[in-house]
Amino acid sequence: MKDEERIIRLETDVAYLQDMVRELNDIVSEQQVMLTRLEKQNEALNKRIEDMDTEARPNRRPPHY
Repeated sequence: MKDEERIIRLETDVAYLQDMVRELNDIVSEQQVMLTRLEKQNEALNKRIEDMDTEARPNRRPPHY
């Protein structure tokens, strides 16, 4: 009977761990989607900053030259 109880406990632990791995996988997948979205936003913002910087500085010498 003791071996049977150990097997049942091990099977229960394995089932719990499998469920936890599924949950963690879902979380990692959601975070990857969010990370991809944030990377795209960051690229777009960097482009806008570069464009604003280029517009703000015309191609001429500064007044101190």
